[in-house]
Amino acid sequence: MGETKYARWTIEGDMKTKWICGCFQTVDDYFKFCDKHNTTLKKAIQAQVDELDMTRVVEG
Repeated sequence: MGETKYARWTIEGDMKTKWICGCFQTVDDYFKFCDKHNTTLKKAIQAQVDELDMTRVVEG
């Protein structure tokens, strides 16, 4: 059986952080946030993207 692409870190595998809520990081560095933290973290990420000027306007 193959390895799951989006699987939580496991103690047997590469666990680096123990989350105290439903948020988790997958083995390929994808972050999934729980319902409690999703809105707040989405705002924080968007603010950092704006502050770091990581986007540009593309006219279609």
